[in-house]
Amino acid sequence: MNSGEDMIAESTKLTLSDKVMLCDGKDCKLISLGDVRYFESCGSYSKTWFNGGHQLIYRSLNHLDSRLSGRHFFRANRQFIINISHIREVGQNRSSGFKIVMTCGKMIDISRRRAQLFRETLSL
Repeated sequence: MNSGEDMIAESTKLTLSDKVMLCDGKDCKLISLGDVRYFESCGSYSKTWFNGGHQLIYRSLNHLDSRLSGRHFFRANRQFIINISHIREVGQNRSSGFKIVMTCGKMIDISRRRAQLFRETLSL
């Protein structure tokens, strides 16, 4: 029964083709999730980095992680959720995790605890 619940939950999650409205209280932008490079934790808020800029939103990474499809977004560590399609390079880091370079040049570490799941997510 759990697997059916997981499938239903995954089918309602946001994907790269969905558009979302990012509001910070005074400004709102409508962007495609495919344009989002990564989300960065800023305490109880998150900074959304996308093609053309960034915007602070009043949502935690935990909330965002629960709304985003695991097929397209990956929780790299406590600080970042990354868009898998915006990864340019993957390399090993010293702590048995991975160091990735995003298409914009930003370097982000995949934590040691998340490294195995990252490997499974991107493997054939």
